[in-house]
Amino acid sequence: MNVQDYGLSLRSQALEMLKAGETPKKVAQVLNINIRSVQRWGRSNRLGFSMESKPKSGRPPKIDRVWKIVIAKSLGKRRQSIRKLALRLTRSGYDVSHTSVLRYLRKSLGATPFKRPRRPRLTLKMKENRIEFAQKQKDWTVEDWNRVL
Repeated sequence: MNVQDYGLSLRSQALEMLKAGETPKKVAQVLNINIRSVQRWGRSNRLGFSMESKPKSGRPPKIDRVWKIVIAKSLGKRRQSIRKLALRLTRSGYDVSHTSVLRYLRKSLGATPFKRPRRPRLTLKMKENRIEFAQKQKDWTVEDWNRVL
């Protein structure tokens, strides 16, 4: 279920439009929100309920605002792994696993794991040998290669 938390100003604007005589459908189209949300807000307002958002349920996040900034800044550092970062957080008094740090990086910052591709470390002699081999076999046909393999 895709739940979006509309701000209090948007709710107030929708209620003002409803009080001015607009239909919920028209309000939803103008404000680009779901018609069911407009209807629910109108009904809650008529019954005298507050337009404030209710507190969110679920477990609060382990990573607070300060450490979110630290994690975001460490994103650009070289040789900084998720596990090292989680260890730093744990040593600072935050009991956070590396999966929690990874989840925050993926969901909030859009970062994905990166592993540098290995490049062959060839000496100058190796490179020359490869070029020489390629030049020798440049004119080979499929039949010639089939005899080798």
